[in-house]
Amino acid sequence: HFRCRVPGACCVSCAARISSHLAMGNCDSLMPEAHRSLSVESLENAVRRMDPEMVLLCLEGGVGVNDPIDKHGHTVMDVFVAEHDNMMKTSMSSRGRSVDATRVFCEMQANSVEVLNLLKSAGGVMSGRSGQRRRGV
Repeated sequence: HFRCRVPGACCVSCAARISSHLAMGNCDSLMPEAHRSLSVESLENAVRRMDPEMVLLCLEGGVGVNDPIDKHGHTVMDVFVAEHDNMMKTSMSSRGRSVDATRVFCEMQANSVEVLNLLKSAGGVMSGRSGQRRRGV
């Protein structure tokens, strides 16, 4: 079957059954509605936004956590490190009320912890620290 009768209940099964079509990149019409257009790019964007729900959806939909996101072989774990670093720098330069800045920081940290745990539990690894420093991720 190629339709999820219960959203989220057969996501891995659906992705596994059409993996050959996924490899060709022409299976959007076969994917359940909730999983259309899932790709390494959508996983990368979810990590950049620190969006744990979308990260989980991508991973359950069969997107490879260690698939390269660029020609240098970076992975979404590299993106996570770079975005977390940006988040920390942004938090330190906040100009709003300290109570609001603290609340926003705590919310961002909670989301980043969830995203990191999802990536780690899926086997995510960094491509290599030297590559990340030389090239923007």
